Amino acid sequence: MKLSEKNISLGILIFGAILRLRQYFSGRSLWADEAMLALNIVNRNFAQLFQPLEYDQGAPLGFLLVEKLFNVMFGRTELVLRFFPLLAGLASLWLFYLLVMSLRGGAGRVERALFSLVSRPSRRGNLLALALFALNPQLIYYTSEAKQYIVDVAVALGLLLLAIPIFQNQLNKKNFTLLAVTGILALWFSHPALFALAGIGVALVIQFLRTRDFKNLRITFGVGLLWLANLVLLYFINLRQLSQNDYLANYWTDGFISLFPWSDFNWLGELIQYQFDVQFIPLFVAVLILTGWFALFREARSLALAFAFTTVFAFTASALHLYPVNGRLSLFLIPLGILLLGKAIAFLRQTFSSNKLVSAGITILLSGYLLVNPFLTSFQNFISPKYYEHIRPTMQVLADSWKDGDALFVTAWAEPAFRYYAPFYGLEDVKYVSSRIEDYPDGEKLRSRISPLVGEKRVWVLFSHVYEQGGFNERDYLVAYLDEIGEKRREIQKSGTSVYLYFYDLSR
Repeated sequence: MKLSEKNISLGILIFGAILRLRQYFSGRSLWADEAMLALNIVNRNFAQLFQPLEYDQGAPLGFLLVEKLFNVMFGRTELVLRFFPLLAGLASLWLFYLLVMSLRGGAGRVERALFSLVSRPSRRGNLLALALFALNPQLIYYTSEAKQYIVDVAVALGLLLLAIPIFQNQLNKKNFTLLAVTGILALWFSHPALFALAGIGVALVIQFLRTRDFKNLRITFGVGLLWLANLVLLYFINLRQLSQNDYLANYWTDGFISLFPWSDFNWLGELIQYQFDVQFIPLFVAVLILTGWFALFREARSLALAFAFTTVFAFTASALHLYPVNGRLSLFLIPLGILLLGKAIAFLRQTFSSNKLVSAGITILLSGYLLVNPFLTSFQNFISPKYYEHIRPTMQVLADSWKDGDALFVTAWAEPAFRYYAPFYGLEDVKYVSSRIEDYPDGEKLRSRISPLVGEKRVWVLFSHVYEQGGFNERDYLVAYLDEIGEKRREIQKSGTSVYLYFYDLSR
């Protein structure tokens, strides 16, 4: 029996959910950045989350409060801390499907799609977009990370969905109220929600100016003022301390684009490779996205403008060193690009529809170009999930081998994960010596940090999230130094992880 496109869509959604659940249940340890935020969540009460976070961490207050609520209710395991991102990641699959369906014309499409998969056949470009979203390695991975980035994706999709009825001239109190209230909440759960709200707001202003609808223009300005007042409140409660954090500004220096981004498009190629896992001619993807935007502009002008201004505001903030648009901080832009890629394929297919062979060839080649690598990456990660800084097995070895009188050195980037997991292994009362993040890459400072342990007979040295930059490798440097002043007795590294545990005799 021939599969309907309705069933194909359902199959893609289920497959995308399975990929996300597989990563969630893989059992990998928290890595350094997750552990830093997790320590703030599990060691503070609700009120203390409003204060500047330890380890120079920053996260939306709504996200922190929900994480703390789950922590209080269910404990401090990885699955608990990653549960809210999992919900956001699974929800984003459905929200993206609704966004795709909402562009197929007709008032009330969003509302009807909320309750069931529509049976009207979808275009091939829509199926491609849905597949790209379901298979995207970054979206899959961050659905199971105890950080806020996948929530940014769900929030951006939710805001666009609520704006579409208004873009489609369903100008009633309910739609404006839903958008206004959700916009207020969005800023509490997602920092880049500001860009989506600004893009939607500008698109609505242009729409109502074009139609001379001054009544709804005034309503739009009123909604915008509510969002702005909420943003000002959040700035004084939370965002001000982040904007004044020099460490974060320096850490994300590479994420700020130039004031003249057209002078060198290497940043754009790197961003596209990261977002869409395309390894060949990444700037061609940018051309396809631009093509898709023009196709969307012909079908849904206001939504296309919302996409454009959301991106422009994000890039402008990056150029002004206010928000780095690269890596995980750019996740919220991925759905926009994917939808436009689907539009581009549909547009090209329709353009060459007079020649079925050419039309089919373009569709197959471009779909393969966009889909093959994400599929291979996601399938490989499904078969063999990546564990990266999987510190728990090493912590177990340390706990099993520990004796009274042992000494421990924990490198700066391993300390958050060590502190987080120590209570699970009865090591919470162990005294240890640690390096500091500001030490790197000064080798002399690292030597001075470990010097108090010189002369000890049993010294454990724990590495994780090894610092490596500018030809300096923290592990190689310290191990070489330890080999000079002592004798290595054991070396433990679990396969597939970047966690190292060494046992030295430094008494000679």
